[in-house]
Amino acid sequence: MRNMRKLIALLLAACMLMLTGCSQTGPAQTEAPTKAPAEATKAPETSAPTSGAETPTDAPDDGALDTSWILEDTNMSGTVNFWIPFKGTQGMDALIAEFNSVYPNITVNLNSYSNGADGNVGVNTAILAGEVDVLASFGLGNTNNRWENGLFVDITDKVEEEGIDLVEQWGTDVYKYDGSIYTFPCGGLSNYICINMTAWNEAGLGELPKEWTWDEYLEASKAMTKVAADGKVEIYGGSDVQDYSYFMYTISQGSGKDRLYDEDGTSSYDNPRALKALERKLKAELEDKIWYPNASYKSDGYYTNEAFLAGKIASGITTNIVRFLHQTETYPDVKWVTGFAPYPVEEEGETNYMSGVSTFSHAGIALNCQDEDAAWAFLKWYSTYGVKYLVAAGHQPKWIGTEPGAALALIYGSEEEAAKWVDFESFSHVIGRTDLPAYADTNLTALADVGSALKDPIMQAISGEMSAEDCLKQAAEEADEAIRDAQ
Repeated sequence: MRNMRKLIALLLAACMLMLTGCSQTGPAQTEAPTKAPAEATKAPETSAPTSGAETPTDAPDDGALDTSWILEDTNMSGTVNFWIPFKGTQGMDALIAEFNSVYPNITVNLNSYSNGADGNVGVNTAILAGEVDVLASFGLGNTNNRWENGLFVDITDKVEEEGIDLVEQWGTDVYKYDGSIYTFPCGGLSNYICINMTAWNEAGLGELPKEWTWDEYLEASKAMTKVAADGKVEIYGGSDVQDYSYFMYTISQGSGKDRLYDEDGTSSYDNPRALKALERKLKAELEDKIWYPNASYKSDGYYTNEAFLAGKIASGITTNIVRFLHQTETYPDVKWVTGFAPYPVEEEGETNYMSGVSTFSHAGIALNCQDEDAAWAFLKWYSTYGVKYLVAAGHQPKWIGTEPGAALALIYGSEEEAAKWVDFESFSHVIGRTDLPAYADTNLTALADVGSALKDPIMQAISGEMSAEDCLKQAAEEADEAIRDAQ
């Protein structure tokens, strides 16, 4: 009966999930109606990266990062049912093969699931049936939902016994539930601007910036915009993300925390940074016409990555463009090398909490795990040496020990092949930087309702029917009411 009650609760929660999910071409974001993790109260700390993510045959001590806890008895045997939203061809077959080069007697069965509402309900059902041993859970809403319902094994004692330091290993220790550790925050996203280098160079913009402001990005967007003789825009110089609420990440960039909540627990829709960001977005799209209009994303059915790969935009904010650039059969229009610039800041000199790798996926041992010893061995390996394989699916490793630049070889086969598509210098400076500041989502109070409060007014704003100020005022009123009702 206890498990049945959990399943019913999860089914009800899933009905309210608002998931962008791990799309093939757009940034992945998650919103879910759950309460905040009890210990998630501060922005994450970061540590400097170390090199040498190749799996060792024993546990080395490199003097910088403690890896002695990762490997146990590598001759142990067992079976692990591993669930993750990616297929074998998206790096997971290679991941398992490398794990078996270290643990040859542990069989890992890959189960790929869809990171949407239905897919996550299916995962939860499988957990209750004892079919999941290790789960990579994507999106804090989904993960917190599983913490609340006891679907992950409490690994606090294991972590303490082996001396595992979450901050040292993954840059943050905020992701706990009721003071206990259930998962490792091992997978993340880099937020950045991808740039068509042909368009950039034709506009005479010089070297790619290693840091810049929104005003500077707007100037670059204007310079790269191409307009036909009849006044029709042929190529927009820039773009926000196709998701209508993405402009709110200016909050995370400045505070290192939640984009939808202020420090007092109310919604951040009335935050001056939010108003500035929305006014900038509307002016660039509707008035200056240098950014691809958000309304066109809706009508054309494009994701930001698709617009870039089709040559509709010369640059745009994204998280996972790299994995698509060389797919010429699907994207034949890509004839350029892609460069990268960091997510811009509002004011020069600000700490940029969008410059590092922000946690997006968590991994843990599932309730009713059939072989906890084997699962623990695999969980530790996946969350450290193995998490680098997420790059083949467009995500980034959070483990501090991941070798910088390893992503390109995993995606393209070699750095030489990658150079046909990617500007290596800017890639190395911008993407997968676990040593740079990153934000942490810490507040989930009435998150589904807070997120949806923006949906109706923003649709009027992006079509020019409502001002930015009125849009955010309406959203704030609805969101704050939902927060009060949830408390």
